[in-house]
Order: sequence, then C-alpha cells, then structure tokens
Amino acid sequence: MAKVCPLCNALQTLAQECPRCGQPMVDGGMLENYFGPYGPYRTEDGKSGPDDSCCGHLYYCPNCGYDERLAVSMVNI
Repeated sequence: MAKVCPLCNALQTLAQECPRCGQPMVDGGMLENYFGPYGPYRTEDGKSGPDDSCCGHLYYCPNCGYDERLAVSMVNI
C-alpha cells in the first residue's frame, strides 16, 4: 500500500479561513517547492529521502498576505 498526500493528489480539499481578515485561504502547494530546485528531495534534517508521515503545505491569504504552514497526514491508497 502506498502513502500519498490527499491534497497533492486531489483526494480532498481543505477550507481554511484567514485568522486575520476572515477571507478564504489558498493552498500554495507543498513547502518543499519553495526550497529551491532540490527542495522536493530533502527532508527536514537536510538528508535525501521520503518522509511518509505528513506533507507540509503552505496556505496563504490573497487578501491580506497572511500565511501558515500545515502538516497534512498522508493516507494509504
């Protein structure tokens, strides 16, 4: 059985409301995408290899600019 991120694979959506202005927040994708060209291949300790417990996502508010990081639990498919 493989573990996948339900947000990355469009298995579910997550509606987040901005704590500052109350507007809907937008999923900016995986945090690893913001760490440069080799970001998706790094783990938090800087070593290469997959982490199968959660997928970090950046959620941001296009209205006021607030952002937060969310750890999304992986699911078995």
